[in-house]
Amino acid sequence: MKPVSGEDIARAMEFFGPVNWSLSSPQEIRFGRKGSIAFNRDEQTYYDFEVEQGGHLDQLLPEIKPAPNCIELVVEKYDYVNEDGALLYQQRRYEPKRFMPRAPDGQGGWREGHGCLDGIRRVPYCLPEILAADEIIVCEGEKDANSARALGLCATSKGAGAWADMAHLFTGKRVYVVPDNDKGGATQARKAFDALVTVADSASYCDITKGMGDKADLADWLAVNDPATLMDVLHSFESRQRVTASQFRAFEMAAVEPRKWLYGKHLIRGYVSATVSPGGVGKTTLELTDAIALATGRDLMGARVPERVKVWHYNLEDPRDELMRRVWAICRQFDIDPVELEGWLYLDSGRDCKMVVAEPADGLVVATPAVGQVIAEMEKRDISVMQVDPLVKSHYAEENDNKQIDAVLDVFGDIAKRCSAAIDLVHHTRKPPQGFVATAGDINTARGAGALAGAVRAARTVTPMSDKEADGFGIEHSRRAWYVRVDDAKGNMSAPAGEAIWFERHSIELGQGDYVGALAPWTPPDPFDGLGIDRCQRVLWQINDGRDDEQRYLLTNKSNSPRWAGQLLVDEGINRAAARAVLKAWTESGLLFMDNYHNPVRRKPEDGLFVDLGKMPGNSHG
Repeated sequence: MKPVSGEDIARAMEFFGPVNWSLSSPQEIRFGRKGSIAFNRDEQTYYDFEVEQGGHLDQLLPEIKPAPNCIELVVEKYDYVNEDGALLYQQRRYEPKRFMPRAPDGQGGWREGHGCLDGIRRVPYCLPEILAADEIIVCEGEKDANSARALGLCATSKGAGAWADMAHLFTGKRVYVVPDNDKGGATQARKAFDALVTVADSASYCDITKGMGDKADLADWLAVNDPATLMDVLHSFESRQRVTASQFRAFEMAAVEPRKWLYGKHLIRGYVSATVSPGGVGKTTLELTDAIALATGRDLMGARVPERVKVWHYNLEDPRDELMRRVWAICRQFDIDPVELEGWLYLDSGRDCKMVVAEPADGLVVATPAVGQVIAEMEKRDISVMQVDPLVKSHYAEENDNKQIDAVLDVFGDIAKRCSAAIDLVHHTRKPPQGFVATAGDINTARGAGALAGAVRAARTVTPMSDKEADGFGIEHSRRAWYVRVDDAKGNMSAPAGEAIWFERHSIELGQGDYVGALAPWTPPDPFDGLGIDRCQRVLWQINDGRDDEQRYLLTNKSNSPRWAGQLLVDEGINRAAARAVLKAWTESGLLFMDNYHNPVRRKPEDGLFVDLGKMPGNSHG
């Protein structure tokens, strides 16, 4: 390149020496015999490829050349040793800040200056500790590593080495890469992560200084946070696992424990569950009632409670005073002294403190510092169940992106596993088209990405009573909104309406003027109620004898046929929906069956309804 002039080049030359014009371009000026220092004129930044360090010229010039008459002091010495602890080289830190390596010369002195490390094996800082540890924190510099080591943790930095050459030393380890909060720090941390993820059992990129001041590092984070929570925070970040094959061993089956169900077949320790529901159905009331059942150890809703546990309900929509009203109403509904809940139930509102556990960063969805705080609180208070209502407000991921939602659910799964707790995520159904009715037991009606269905251990739907169900139970349409059903939704295993778990809403007066809804178990009316054996026999003999015109009765009411057998039950005083339910029950038991006969009116063979007299209630005529 033809030499060019400029004040910026002249300024850089004061610190880097003569320009290597043969390797330079108009935008990037190179210094050194091999051009190892690059100066970007547009960005006013430099990078030294030999030591893999760089920065902005204005910020880092004092580190390169001290002010006139400034005395440089060695403030720290960092020894780099081999597996046996023998010294290989030493990195010295000066004040004003700069680093200079040196190596033993074998004669009791030191080799210093350019090329002093030629021919010497490069190793990570504190190599013997790395080899003995399972978990390792990777920092940009030795100062940060020592801050973590002072807490009894294993931490390292690369010093004069290159991660690609040293990665094999981390084989089988769990690695947590902590970048400094600047562009150069992120670049170096990514190089470390990319090299280590290929050999480590797991590697996590833990951007814990994000949002702190420029160039903030691990030592700065420790200065403003509780150091005891550091590993919890690092564990909360998404990890990349190394794929390995695990051999089956029969003896391991003896150590497999039974699943630790905490609430019916919905909540299990160490796993995430989901409750999916349209808005305004009563899902929050259901969740709080479940929470109180768990916190008191009582079966309030028909679900088994094997042990009394502490519950944390985190509602990200409603204010805390509204949560208190609902708890008050539930306690009145089930005659519970609210004092029983003290120390067992924890209530928080997102209006007072948001709880966002995951957010996008550099194309990935990563855990936020809130995860470590949640884990610390759950462990501190021995909380076994956490309810998050609703899921959508607990993260900033794209709700319709399967990959991102799967990452969010991984974060909650990590919390559940770390705390040996059950987590219930409350989620809305997608906005229905006109006339749409949510399908009971169908998790695919959940809003957003379908990853939710595969990621949760158990799921349930909460849906209002439909018009058809109201007709079947003899409920007035104006009252059907007071009834909701809960169905197992994992694998779309929906129970028939008559076998679903039903709840009825009640309006509870709190004593200070407010009325608040509460749910209580409800049993649908039995279609056989009021029939009795005599009336059943009378209808069955009529079916068996057939009509006066010798035609057989029919099981279904096609085109309002007068031959429908259900009309005989209606004539006995039950509604048509109940009549259909009775005929279905009799058919499923084998008491009624269809068989072929010659229809004398239509003069052709067809199927008609018959009675198995051996299964007749009472088993006698008349």
